[in-house]
Amino acid sequence: MALKIIEFHDVLCSWCFVAASRLRQLEKEYGDQINLIYKVFPLGPDRKTINYMFGSPEAAKAEILTHWEASKRLPGGEEINPELMRRRPFPYPYSMPALMAVKAAEAQAGLKGHQLYYDRAQRAHLVECRNVADRQVLIDIAKELGLDMEKFKSTFESQAMRQAVMADRDEALTLGIHETPTVVIDSQIIAGAVPVKTYKEIIDKVLQKTDNDQKKKE
Repeated sequence: MALKIIEFHDVLCSWCFVAASRLRQLEKEYGDQINLIYKVFPLGPDRKTINYMFGSPEAAKAEILTHWEASKRLPGGEEINPELMRRRPFPYPYSMPALMAVKAAEAQAGLKGHQLYYDRAQRAHLVECRNVADRQVLIDIAKELGLDMEKFKSTFESQAMRQAVMADRDEALTLGIHETPTVVIDSQIIAGAVPVKTYKEIIDKVLQKTDNDQKKKE
């Protein structure tokens, strides 16, 4: 049986962009030994929450872009473009629209749909610096990915997708998770964009233990 690995992430999170390439590397190296499951965690669900956290839309954008700059300096974050986002006239986006769109893609195409939409939305946000709280941007991404547009348009803003986002969030909070990216491997919680080596050390230990336990039963 494949080792289940859960990642909680947010489209807005620059550290998640860095972690994504590292998790893809794990999938390539371990193949069917691991089963990577993606879940969402809205860091700033709505505009009101972001303003409360930072004091104002301007302060929010200024502070968050310092995180972009730090993420850009890490391997895997080189394409992040804080200077372009700084010039954009719109306020820094909030989480819920993009995450509801991710969940609509998942409802239509499973976890693969989740991954593809999430990755494309992150690139739109962090590299192209488009407004991922804008309805048309989210529709354009779905169209680019070849999703059923009639179905996507009728579901991504629905209460069902909002509930799907909040169900993931509630699961994270139950586990004591409050930040992204956070990866859960065999009940071990790893927060932040940690090196691939860190993930691999934990995975190898769990796989070895599982193998040893299986041999004892035989």
